[in-house]
Amino acid sequence: MALSQKSCAFLLVVVAAVYIQVYQAHDFPGRCLCINTVFIRANITDFEVFEKRPGCDKTELIVTVTEADNSTQKLCMNTVGKMAKAFFRCWQRINKEDGRKKECIDRMRKAE
Repeated sequence: MALSQKSCAFLLVVVAAVYIQVYQAHDFPGRCLCINTVFIRANITDFEVFEKRPGCDKTELIVTVTEADNSTQKLCMNTVGKMAKAFFRCWQRINKEDGRKKECIDRMRKAE
């Protein structure tokens, strides 16, 4: 049973498409950045929001905290707390612009 040239070309395209999809798949379970989360009431100097993505089905909030000795530490903030929800609302309000994150940090300091 011989394949025609059209059938062979079609089969090659299908195989290539499947290969590309499998190669680019990023759906690896357990690839969230935050394994443990904490409630934070400290001097927050920066934050990052990681929305739901392939491999992680939750939105994550990582904050940078400045310690008393001026060292910094990145921590995963528990997203069910009032402060985390306020960060998310502010993040949405500033249209997810990294350059405007200081507005959210300043707003949180005034609220404390």
